[in-house]
Amino acid sequence: MLFKKNTKYQNRKNVIVVDKENNDVITESFNRLKDNILFFNADNKIKVIQISSSTACEGKTTVISNLAVTLASNGLKVLLVEGDLRSPRVHRPFNLDNELGIYDYMIQNKKFEEIVKHTSYNVDVITRGDKISNPSAVISSLKFRNLIDTAKETYDYVLIDCPPVLDISDYIHICALTDGALFCVAYGQTKKHQVKEAINLLKQTQINILGTVYTMVDTKENGYYTSGHYSNYYLKNKE
Repeated sequence: MLFKKNTKYQNRKNVIVVDKENNDVITESFNRLKDNILFFNADNKIKVIQISSSTACEGKTTVISNLAVTLASNGLKVLLVEGDLRSPRVHRPFNLDNELGIYDYMIQNKKFEEIVKHTSYNVDVITRGDKISNPSAVISSLKFRNLIDTAKETYDYVLIDCPPVLDISDYIHICALTDGALFCVAYGQTKKHQVKEAINLLKQTQINILGTVYTMVDTKENGYYTSGHYSNYYLKNKE
């Protein structure tokens, strides 16, 4: 079933917000998200985490980027990987260019270490690179699996920004590579039936849904105040 794209947040920028002044509520929310992940991963069985949502513009890239920064602030080695090869965004929060990435690894036979970009936040990033004509074939390939396996050997956490579940079926192949998923739900935007359908589709892949991140909350309306235009984020235990 197709859903009309919500244009309310189309111009919203993907940024790192946890390092901004007067953003204590937002920073604490991301710290809570990070601490929940570390608590539930005491046995270190969760290493590769994908972030998903029902539809586009639900804050996935902002969430996964800020989570990467908070994990890195704990002294962990973190890699953020572009998993949405049709509409790449992970380069934006870190002001990186989108050149030299997965395309070059897959098509130009660049080495893993050649496509990793380093940031001032101690978070490493792999961007898409040039446009890929068949993203599904790339993500489902053995070579892409090898890329993730190599990342697992080097990093404490590998975070993958995925395309929306109801828009593109690429998530199916990414689920096969990850240890768990965080699911974004945009306050006042995502419909209940969209969430239900997306969750059911994810469950069909046998993915471990770690929790839900509630995004785009109006902090003033909900009794909080923050400066800027970013929302509060929460992690809910899947139980």
